[in-house]
Amino acid sequence: HGARPQIEEELREKGLESKSHSGYRITDAAALDCVIDAVGSVYLEIDALLSQGLPDTPMANSTIRAVTGNFIVTKPLGVIDGVDMQYAGSVRKIDAEGVKAQLRIGNIVILSPLGASPTGEIFNLAMEEVAEATAVAIGADKLIFLTDSQGVTDSDGRLLDEMTTDAADRMITLGEWLSSDVRRYLPCAVRASRSGVGRVHLIGYNEDGTLLRELFSRDGVGT
Repeated sequence: HGARPQIEEELREKGLESKSHSGYRITDAAALDCVIDAVGSVYLEIDALLSQGLPDTPMANSTIRAVTGNFIVTKPLGVIDGVDMQYAGSVRKIDAEGVKAQLRIGNIVILSPLGASPTGEIFNLAMEEVAEATAVAIGADKLIFLTDSQGVTDSDGRLLDEMTTDAADRMITLGEWLSSDVRRYLPCAVRASRSGVGRVHLIGYNEDGTLLRELFSRDGVGT
């Protein structure tokens, strides 16, 4: 899961400036505190939603075990174009065996856009890169991104229901009209696809049921 809107809100509340460079958040110590607070609140909300067992619903008396852990090993981004990214990081390694062990016993693994380095430092990560790295590491059949648009569109706004990786690669360069989420996720989609992930889906989160319709209808709803 990501937490960008919640991080922005935390920064605003504390009177801190939101700074980014090359698509990454410049994360100093004060911003990292905001990231930790925001990510923690989002994780707890997801955990609570998965714990629901409302009477007279299909979830009645069900038990869904959701787990988190130190499955992500990180490294600092360092200096980009002369800008010190401080506590902004990238994925060094995913503990694929640890994740798969949890999946084998029926647990849902929730990964956050935070991780620790081998020296114990915490780094702020790009959610989409965590998703990409995890999908590749565990050999996922599908990687699904929930986005702020219905999927990838052409310059006239028409939905492209499928693309090859080569076409998606060209779209990254040409698609100035694409939404901010799609521009972030498309490079990860291409890399994941070329690294063995069977299919990558980009679908909208603005309507209920899009995930079910994408996976269980013939034409789907996204790209």
